[in-house]
Amino acid sequence: MADIISYADGRSDFDPASLAGVTPVKTIEGRNHSKADVMFFDLGDRRVAVKTYAPRNLMVRNTLGRWLIRREATAYQAAAGVEGLPAFLGRLGAHALATDWVEAVPLKCHAGERLDDGLFDRLEAIVGELHGHGVALADLHHRDVLLGEEGQLFVVDLATAWVLGRRPGRLRRRLFERFRESDRVNLARMRAKFTGGDVEAAVASISPAAENWHRRGRRVKAWMDALRGKKRE
Repeated sequence: MADIISYADGRSDFDPASLAGVTPVKTIEGRNHSKADVMFFDLGDRRVAVKTYAPRNLMVRNTLGRWLIRREATAYQAAAGVEGLPAFLGRLGAHALATDWVEAVPLKCHAGERLDDGLFDRLEAIVGELHGHGVALADLHHRDVLLGEEGQLFVVDLATAWVLGRRPGRLRRRLFERFRESDRVNLARMRAKFTGGDVEAAVASISPAAENWHRRGRRVKAWMDALRGKKRE
């Protein structure tokens, strides 16, 4: 992790060599063999989170790992300046990237609680700002929305984000619009789930097309989850 390739926001004050020989304070292992590990380092003057595919096998590391790290770094670069993202510190070689370590837990940890609707107004503002920067998350999930003890809100994991780019063609624009709509649907579902609202009504409020697309997607996901023996959340 000694070779940093790029910076998204000019945070060149971070020296990746400072991680050498430092033991992570904690590590969150990937949920399956295709997911990255996240390691957390306390450097005294800075706390750093490193997302890495290095522990994965050679095939995953050098195919999916390389591709997703490159995509995520590109998304962080496009989203530079958006509040609500941990500061991007750079890409560490081909298989890892670093961000600031934020003190927060996933919304998933608040399952069963009723959260304030204003929280989701702030999340909507973050997502809207990302869209304004040409970044659609494409898979907004409560595991990737973090809430701090004092109400700080962060969005993490941009690996599946779709970046519009500077000179997008017609197909890229069309896909961006679809993924942006997906973000709006997932946000509406999340808001309803955590504030006691009607999830289906929330989805329908986005647009009839979004509702139909969402229903088809949920049926496909349910079918795939059943094949894998995965329980629905």
